[in-house]
Amino acid sequence: MPDLRSSVTGSLLGLFCGDALGMPYEAQPPEAIPARLEMEEARLGRGTYTDDTQMAIAVCESLLRCDRVDEDDLAATIAAAFDPDRGYGAGTTTVVRLWREGVPVAEAAGTLFAGEGSAANGAAMRVAPVGLRFAHDHDRCVAEARRQARLTHAHPFGVDGAAAQAAAVAAAARGVDHVAAALAAAETAALREPLRRAAGMAWREAGVLGATAAAHESVPAALLAATAPTFEQALTAAVRCGGDTDTVAAMAGAVAGARLGVEAIPPRWLDALEDGERGRTHVEELAGRLSALY
Repeated sequence: MPDLRSSVTGSLLGLFCGDALGMPYEAQPPEAIPARLEMEEARLGRGTYTDDTQMAIAVCESLLRCDRVDEDDLAATIAAAFDPDRGYGAGTTTVVRLWREGVPVAEAAGTLFAGEGSAANGAAMRVAPVGLRFAHDHDRCVAEARRQARLTHAHPFGVDGAAAQAAAVAAAARGVDHVAAALAAAETAALREPLRRAAGMAWREAGVLGATAAAHESVPAALLAATAPTFEQALTAAVRCGGDTDTVAAMAGAVAGARLGVEAIPPRWLDALEDGERGRTHVEELAGRLSALY
């Protein structure tokens, strides 16, 4: 089992790697994705991240300031970092616009999709820092994950997906069964049923669970892929689900990285990650600070 610093760094960089690896194949079918993955040219270049990692960085930065999910601080951090070129979904883009127009942070997400809120995986893909910070307090971890989810994804499926993903990251960091932990955190039947199925499946079967942007499909697929013996196998299985490849792989990478440690990430992938103002070095620094909170 990796030490704490390795697990935290592995989770955050694992998320980043999965995001960058999966982005070039977004919306493609599994048969169009190669069996051996490399960092390819994509929206902003080779090894660059999408909104998945950009928002995870924002969550981590806000947690480090507040040591809890402070909705106003997190909303301000997400809005300040928001870069439409990173591929934000329509729902989150609308929520950020509403915040900027003065709609209260607690109300904006609930106005989407006929008042039901988004059921997508946008809150789950960014939640890894919450799972890492509260890894040894399951109830607190789940509560904080749900709180951060409701900022942008108010539908019960979107909130539940974030809670399950955070619980899985926390369990992986502790070296225990992350699928079982996700199942314990889930409240909706739509998520609990595929998580039960995942508990009895092989990691290579992750795509069977579905890989759309819906949280109740993509979270179980990512968590199953993350049970693979190696980090490379986990991310390859996640990307080769097809569909929402960047997000499924980002979530799988966050869990597999926490479980296996940063040393398990192939150096050729790490070396290819972008390293600008908020790139690889910044993420490593955030991981160090997050580890120190223990």
